Amino acid sequence: MKKKSKGMKKKTDGTNISRSLKYNLTKLLIPLIILMTIAVLILAFHEMFKVERVVVEGSSHYTTDEITNYVLDSPLCRNTVFVNLIYKNKTIKDIPFVQQMDVSIVDRNTVKIHVYEKTVAGSIYNLGNYLYFDNDGIIVEVSKIKTENLPVITGLTFDHFELHEPLPVENAEVFDRILNITKLLNKNELNADIIFFDEYMNVTLFFGEARISIGTGDMAEEQFDALRRILPSLEGKKGILHMEKYSKKNNNVVFEEDVD
Repeated sequence: MKKKSKGMKKKTDGTNISRSLKYNLTKLLIPLIILMTIAVLILAFHEMFKVERVVVEGSSHYTTDEITNYVLDSPLCRNTVFVNLIYKNKTIKDIPFVQQMDVSIVDRNTVKIHVYEKTVAGSIYNLGNYLYFDNDGIIVEVSKIKTENLPVITGLTFDHFELHEPLPVENAEVFDRILNITKLLNKNELNADIIFFDEYMNVTLFFGEARISIGTGDMAEEQFDALRRILPSLEGKKGILHMEKYSKKNNNVVFEEDVD
């Protein structure tokens, strides 16, 4: 009877060990399975809502890549769900030349960024900086970077300036002249490098080494329409084109070439 009892005990001990191993294995596998499940869900979430396309509207000063890098500036922003949480009911400000930017989600893989730029009529170079001003002559930005296809205004004098304040020039009406000139330049697809005002408010436009004198600009519509046709013939030339008296009735112009 005792031998039989010992056999039963050995069998029972073996069963207990087996159960203990299964229990310990289960304790290890359950957390591992949970972690793997979470990892799979995170990966699926990341892939399902990954930002694959960014649409930028309204930006002429910055490229799509520049705007994208500014807005999607963290790893979290590579997911449209997090982009929505970060920028929901929030506008982006404090960016040079930008009034504000609004971010929205088009679909689960597409983000749209709408840029509202500050209105810039021109710039003035002053002590290493470009002072950018709007149609009313208010300084909207100060930067060391020159904006392409935006003329630099020269000939205006002032002794100080403040950001978001009108440029303190002697004759504030000059900004109406600048606005009219820049509108006509854009209308005729002309890119002047410099717009120069002399002490009598006569205007000279610089296109490379060619200078165009239009006087007071009273006949600016006709002058710019003619300049659009004339300018290609001045490419590579250095001198001044006199259009001060140009009009529909008087369409004679004289190009005075510089003598080295």
